[in-house]
Amino acid sequence: MKATESLQVHIVSHTHWDREWYLTYEQFRLRLVGLIDRLLDMMESQPDYEYFHLDGQTIVLEDYLELRPHQEPRLRALIAQGRILIGPWYDMPDEFLVSGESLVRNLALGHRISRRFGTSMPVGYLPDLFGHVGQMPQILRNFGLDNAILWRGFGGRQAEYWWQSPDGSRVLMMHLPSEGYCNATRVHLDPEAMIDRTALAIRNETARTAVGQVLLMNGVDHVEPHPIIPALARQLAKHLGVSVTHSTLPAYVDAVRSAVAQDGAGTSLEVITGELRGGEDYANLLPGVFSARVYIKQANARVQALLEKRAEPLATFASMLGAAYPADELRYAWKTLLQNHPHDSICGCSIDAVHEENMTRFARAEQVARAVVDQSAEVIARAVPAGPPGTLRLIAVNTTAEPVSGVVQAYVDVPYESDEPRRVVDPGALDAPVRFWPKDTRIAGIATHEGQPAPFQVLSVEESRPVVMSRYETPWILRGRRHHVVWQGQVPACGYATFDAVFATTSVSPGAGATATDVRVDGRTAENEHVRIAINDDGTVDVEDKRSDVRYQRCGTLEDVGDVGDEYNYSPPATDRRITSADLTDVRITAGDAGPLRASFRIDGNLALPAAITPDRSRRSDEVVINAVSIIVTLDAGSPRVGWRIAIDNRSADHRLRLLFPTGVDEITEVRAETAFGVARRPARRERPEHVRIEVPVSYGPTASFTEAGSDCAGAILFGEGLSEYEAVPGDDGRVSTLALTLLRCVGYLSREDLILRPSGHAGPGLATPGAQCPGRHEFHLAFEPRGDAPSNGTLFRRAASFATPPLVVPAVGAGGQQPATSTFLQIEAGPGDVVLSACHRAEEHDGIIVRMFNADDTPAMVHVTSKTPVNAGAAVDFLERDRHSLPVQNGGVDAQVPPYGIVTMRMT
Repeated sequence: MKATESLQVHIVSHTHWDREWYLTYEQFRLRLVGLIDRLLDMMESQPDYEYFHLDGQTIVLEDYLELRPHQEPRLRALIAQGRILIGPWYDMPDEFLVSGESLVRNLALGHRISRRFGTSMPVGYLPDLFGHVGQMPQILRNFGLDNAILWRGFGGRQAEYWWQSPDGSRVLMMHLPSEGYCNATRVHLDPEAMIDRTALAIRNETARTAVGQVLLMNGVDHVEPHPIIPALARQLAKHLGVSVTHSTLPAYVDAVRSAVAQDGAGTSLEVITGELRGGEDYANLLPGVFSARVYIKQANARVQALLEKRAEPLATFASMLGAAYPADELRYAWKTLLQNHPHDSICGCSIDAVHEENMTRFARAEQVARAVVDQSAEVIARAVPAGPPGTLRLIAVNTTAEPVSGVVQAYVDVPYESDEPRRVVDPGALDAPVRFWPKDTRIAGIATHEGQPAPFQVLSVEESRPVVMSRYETPWILRGRRHHVVWQGQVPACGYATFDAVFATTSVSPGAGATATDVRVDGRTAENEHVRIAINDDGTVDVEDKRSDVRYQRCGTLEDVGDVGDEYNYSPPATDRRITSADLTDVRITAGDAGPLRASFRIDGNLALPAAITPDRSRRSDEVVINAVSIIVTLDAGSPRVGWRIAIDNRSADHRLRLLFPTGVDEITEVRAETAFGVARRPARRERPEHVRIEVPVSYGPTASFTEAGSDCAGAILFGEGLSEYEAVPGDDGRVSTLALTLLRCVGYLSREDLILRPSGHAGPGLATPGAQCPGRHEFHLAFEPRGDAPSNGTLFRRAASFATPPLVVPAVGAGGQQPATSTFLQIEAGPGDVVLSACHRAEEHDGIIVRMFNADDTPAMVHVTSKTPVNAGAAVDFLERDRHSLPVQNGGVDAQVPPYGIVTMRMT
């Protein structure tokens, strides 16, 4: 703490703009328009009101100017003068519910928009995010930002720290007071008391600063600037005898940075490492948002993966074959997706109308992304040679950095002649030729492009209505049969392989040339060389790991409990009864696919759950309703992974439904879960303190595509699509040995003050949100994999990629090109060490291909990256694609070192 006479007090005027929350986007936008209208008038007429911050978000500029385009010159002028501060974000996301790539694209878009209007604020502004990922300092550094201002997730009582990522990237962290970004909000409401109120805030902050710099945040959610602030600063300076200025966040950061550098205070600042997901006695963390409105998280995960793992790589591959890169289409899809990432949107903690609009945005982004995928895949399919006569060529494209060797899946439409009058179509008007097959044609085999038969299995054949699109004709709706087929195949990393579907008009036994990796089915059991599964009477599954002889009993147990909480927090009722798979009634277990490549079992049953909570919210009601449940469990040849597809017709309210899996060990002490550009290691359980001031610490936490726990020699990995909340829970013996994934958390209010887990009161307005009860049908896709020795972090990412991004198979209709029948577009060789491919796309503002990789482990990795097209130069670039330094080019590729836990972005030209 500095002496009072050397203090510098910075009053920063701002608004915190939740784009949509307890009002809709359009309702809040009208308030935003009024705010900026009056801000422009005031700043032009009152020169001494020098600065105002637009919450670090550039999306507000677009929102405002869409309704006030004629105001752009006035707005631009004030931004150019440095009086209105903008950026660095596009919008303020949640860090745990979006991918690392989404965080990068968000900041990159914010910087690009800022450049169009002026300059981005050089501050890593994170004022109201519900915790912070451990790689955020490295992310910020890749945008040229050496600092961060934040609030939630950390409970230190000082104002200044160093915050360091696992790779060693460090930023100067300024920790907001316990009041957050509004410790000087209402000082102007009572003129007689404003000096005393502000003086008290200054005394509080003086006790926190190690460098004599005091930050007063004059603003809060959706408030407008008040003209009295410059006068207040002058009066405070006179009254207190200290330096008080109407200031900016960059000026405050500069002053802290300068003080740290000048007097050596930086050496005494505490270094905080990794993710910030604590400090509940300082500011509430609101962890229940990870399971609120799970359908929102599922939609986001689907579209995010579609853009990152499908559309961008496929479009890049197609461009290597001469196709135009759809930069504008991808830019639009990304922007639309990012508009759903503000923390009140992606967290599912807004009114129903907001989340209805979220789903519309997800649909728009998904439609564009799927169109890019289809168009790009068609370019690749046309480039390969045609298959043998009488066959249908299929092309399997792998967009991951790992080669695929195992079961490949496809849905193949086979058009047939019908009795309906055939429409006359000029073949030259079609984008691709149409071939009709005899009506009783069936897929009778799959062959490699070299003509070798592959073990295969037809899972189903259904009537379909394939559609032929043309630029010159109206759509042509055909009749056909859709074959769901799997086969054993190999597909290179970041490349493709071709296969040929062989047809017959007679029944053919699948699986010709079966191998030792077959799945064998006997009654309710199935096994391959890795695992044996057995379906229990209640629909749970016993899994035996043949490699370790560990038995995992009752995998996939349903668990339902009451929830009297809100969108921010799970809160158990005072009295409750736990309902599990053992309570499932009318259970019907039927064998489905019987091998040789896939075995499946279907479990149907009814789960009788309380209809809702009682009016006094102390327990669940005696009235019960039936929730129909359908579970499909699958096991593929050669795979140690057991898949679950679950559908539930949710007719109950005020409850939480989870799926439980044993880890195969007596007790676990920590859990690993995917996070942005890495893996988070967290304690399995967090103890509840004797005294709770603000929020009870909880043991459930955020995850993405994988969650893992166990010992050094045994354990389990869970994979999920859009299931963002896990918890390590005690078993019947009280020892923590089970992992839970949340499927549904159903509540009826945006916020409530009477929660066990949040004693401090409301986190938002107490509005009814019946849509948060998540009524209706929901589907979930996840998988369980037993493991022996603890896998590396990089291995976890590889296993998750094979689950989330299997090869995309499309018919090569119109094939007849000169490209090889199998080929690789991008090859990443790493060793020693390992890397994870995060992005592959065309450069935004330069020529070349962007490849982003990260090292999830503590061993440095040397990588050699080659491309299908010649590589003449390579450069390491930051997240804005600005050159850092050149990279050596040799042996046809680019070499780079990826340090432990480091992120490297290269541009290849």
